[in-house]
Amino acid sequence: MVSAPPPRSDKSTSPAAPALSRAPFYQTEPPDWNSTQAMRFFIDVSIPMYSKFQVVENAYDLAFVPGSHISVFPYLPGFIMMMTCQRIKLASLAKNVPVKRGQGLGIEHLWQMFYDQMAETMAHLNKHINERSRPGYIISRIIDLLSVELAIVGSPWRAHLQGFFAVVSLYGGVASILKTWPRAVFGMHYCLMYVDLASSFSAALTQTGLDAWSIEDVLSVYPFTFYFEFGCPTKVALAIIRITRLRVSVATEKIAVTEATSSNAYEIAKALHDFEPEKWTESYPIPDEPLRALLARMFQAAAILYAVLSLPPKLAQPFAGVDEKGETLSNPRVYYRRILFELIEQTKAYMKISVLSWAFAVLGAAYSDGPEEGKARILHHLRTMEVMENVECGATTMLGLFPDFWASGKTRWEDCYYKPCQVLC
Repeated sequence: MVSAPPPRSDKSTSPAAPALSRAPFYQTEPPDWNSTQAMRFFIDVSIPMYSKFQVVENAYDLAFVPGSHISVFPYLPGFIMMMTCQRIKLASLAKNVPVKRGQGLGIEHLWQMFYDQMAETMAHLNKHINERSRPGYIISRIIDLLSVELAIVGSPWRAHLQGFFAVVSLYGGVASILKTWPRAVFGMHYCLMYVDLASSFSAALTQTGLDAWSIEDVLSVYPFTFYFEFGCPTKVALAIIRITRLRVSVATEKIAVTEATSSNAYEIAKALHDFEPEKWTESYPIPDEPLRALLARMFQAAAILYAVLSLPPKLAQPFAGVDEKGETLSNPRVYYRRILFELIEQTKAYMKISVLSWAFAVLGAAYSDGPEEGKARILHHLRTMEVMENVECGATTMLGLFPDFWASGKTRWEDCYYKPCQVLC
């Protein structure tokens, strides 16, 4: 007969089993977790990634140096948004796909964080505009938004440039802002770089607002520092802006080429041809030789070709100049595209090729009837840019634009750039 087991004692001598936790199966992140991770990414990834391609020290480099404290970023959601965008760009690069939501990369959590921070940044910006806060702070928040939108294919990046011009106007214009808040030049310079480019590669009827600035306004901001993505001499950049204004005025006002417009074209062309690349100087540090002269010659050639391609024939004629033998050019478009391509090939040996994207945007528009070998080289260079770790979507834009334009058989500037394009890498 089997005896019954002894009764269980309420005071067991065996170790007590641990009580089950009633805590949730996940732990919430500390309040400053995203800020800490963003700063870590900035120091460990962003600064080294951008610094290794610099060819001369500039004001942008001096603002953010290794060892920077998070306090240098006065608005953390905007900073987190920018670093999250960098992470998205690198994840897209690793899979060789455009920076665009819905690519199936398993980074939807990053996109969600990105747009959450963007919504918060936009609300913060609007609040400070309504409160008439310092313009420098407002422009900096616009740059937070602009800088990330430039990286995303199909984004409304131009809206931020239009907002920038509205803010400058709200505070009395360029001179008024710089007199009262001189440090605002930093943000104004950044925006001016992209406005200059956006105006060049936009149809005459879709400009962003640079025409509201006088030449004196431009000259009070542009020479602030060397901009690493558009290292164009001030005199050449000024000619580009004036060419754009001439193109826009003739197209939008539907005026005939008059003595006044012809005189304006001759004046711009003379200033551009008189510029001597070997004597290029600025009030800020510029690259050493041989890159200095190469860069200056390349932008000079690109600006001349831009005028030849975009202006009506009578206004483009003064820009044609003469060839090496002093003879009048029979086909300035073909001549200057050859010169520009040669200078691009020489210049890219001394700096990252994505910095030359403005020149490639002009060159591509000149190659509609160009040889197939040249077209293949242009697309090859753009594909090289597209997979570089620190570029925006400029190369992606041009890769989508040029083959269709070349296949169309058209040659006009606005047949290529019939809609606003972000071509800066």
